[in-house]
Amino acid sequence: MAKDLPSFIAQEGAKREGSVIREKSFIDANNYETVAYLKHLDVRNEPKMVLFENVPALNGQKSEFPMFYNPWVLRQYVADSLDMGEIKSPMDVSLEVAKLEQQQGKVDIIAADKAPVKQIVLTGDKADLRILPMPMHQKGDAGPYHTMTCAMKGLDRDFYDITFTKNKFHDPKHMSFSAHKHHHLEAMACEYEEKNLRAPVIVVLGHHPAFYLSSCAMTAMGNNDYLTASAFLREPLRLTPSTTWGDKFMVPADAEVIIEGEILPGVRQSQNPFGEILGYAQPKMDVPVIEITAITHRRGGIVEDFWPGHMDHWNLGSIPKEGSTYNVIKKNVPGIKGIHLAASGCGRCICYISIKKEFENEPNKAGMQAFVEMPNLKLAVIVDEDIDVFNEREVMWAVATRVHWDKDIEIIREVQSFRGWLGDAVAIIDATIPLKAEWPVRNEVEPAAFERMARFFK
Repeated sequence: MAKDLPSFIAQEGAKREGSVIREKSFIDANNYETVAYLKHLDVRNEPKMVLFENVPALNGQKSEFPMFYNPWVLRQYVADSLDMGEIKSPMDVSLEVAKLEQQQGKVDIIAADKAPVKQIVLTGDKADLRILPMPMHQKGDAGPYHTMTCAMKGLDRDFYDITFTKNKFHDPKHMSFSAHKHHHLEAMACEYEEKNLRAPVIVVLGHHPAFYLSSCAMTAMGNNDYLTASAFLREPLRLTPSTTWGDKFMVPADAEVIIEGEILPGVRQSQNPFGEILGYAQPKMDVPVIEITAITHRRGGIVEDFWPGHMDHWNLGSIPKEGSTYNVIKKNVPGIKGIHLAASGCGRCICYISIKKEFENEPNKAGMQAFVEMPNLKLAVIVDEDIDVFNEREVMWAVATRVHWDKDIEIIREVQSFRGWLGDAVAIIDATIPLKAEWPVRNEVEPAAFERMARFFK
């Protein structure tokens, strides 16, 4: 049986008691209530997945589609989606992703009448966005949005790119296409537009969490993301011909809901404000528009969504970036031991890197490579291998006791440009002990005593 979202939810519910809340009470997604519910869990420090079984569609009627949240809110959940078993360290997940992103899996082609996502096929007037739940997320948002992935096919090359975007509702047949300048999808859409062609695109509103995790790996433009998704799933990704374009555009057969459409050349409409990943409202902007051609789904298909700027969102983006950046830094700094995009930096702006230092210039080399790989990164803190990069208290202890402010902090101007209000300067803090310096011995609990006392905490 192919991996899909229902199988993952069932697996986690059985394996980790209490990890999945099946909320049967009416939750008004049209009135911000799904995210408000998640906020209560966050305040209580209860990192649970939630399946909202009773939500309204955008048209106000009872939705036949439940909504699912938080499959990435814990690294252990991410590890479960990758079939890793119990993890001993958060870095285990990053290293697994680093390995998987370098692999290419396979695809299996199945007939449309065998594809779960084609159990219901809606075209013409029946392909109406209002039949789906499309929630309001945070105070001040310009309207309802979907927050999952879009996928496109290369115009002149046979590859598929999957990228997280957001899609604002405009009317029953139109939604925004919000791919940013550093996204591959933006470049691909522009290729179609330059030739005045309508660009085929799909919105995938539910799939196994490993499918989505793969889309955040920092693979090169032209990589076939369907093959990367297969590597993360550890099995062939099943594909089926699309309803709109047939076998010229293949779609994930085991998705929950797929919206098919075409990006209209030369057409722009306004979207935003929208509360985004860094915890601020993204400003109003004009973006391309998708015209809907079909909606296909499973019977009882689950619409997936996430709370922007929350741990689920941060882990989803940061874990693949940790793996990708680890691979790149290791080529230049072989002694890299750990890398973590901290939640205090929204999984984007602050990076902690631990190394076994062989040369004094390696902290700067590691930091500079991180900035090249990650367009939102503002601060890289480099620590020795005895520091746990996933323990911010340890990292800050190293900063407090191992940094000489006059020579261990580098500020480099005119590096980043993605969000102008963040500034373009970046900083590297070298919190490693100099190789030839005399340095006090770090305090350490007697290991044998620590082991003896473990019996009190089992």
